[in-house]
Amino acid sequence: MTHKAIVLTDSETATGYRLAGVEVRVSDQEHALQALNELIEADEYGLLIVDEGLVPDPVSASERAMRGRDLPVVLPVPSLGAAFDENSDASAYMKDLVRSAIGFDIKLE
Repeated sequence: MTHKAIVLTDSETATGYRLAGVEVRVSDQEHALQALNELIEADEYGLLIVDEGLVPDPVSASERAMRGRDLPVVLPVPSLGAAFDENSDASAYMKDLVRSAIGFDIKLE
């Protein structure tokens, strides 16, 4: 059986994942835990990427649904809002991201 990957995120962030070719389930904070449990119980997914803006600690929140299961792997990712809040430096964030991906800095002017 082939398992798929899916992202549980908000509607604002979903477009970026869709453009990357990833299956997405859109939710709001109120319904996110229910959506998380439904995705786990679907037995279709090997990787479940969860926006921490919707479910702050998805691994702990899904303990009951994951009991007795090996899959899916639940992978929390920071929300877009957390990455670029009013106190963060978006340029520094992108610089660190590029440096970790390719091993050196690129400066554009």
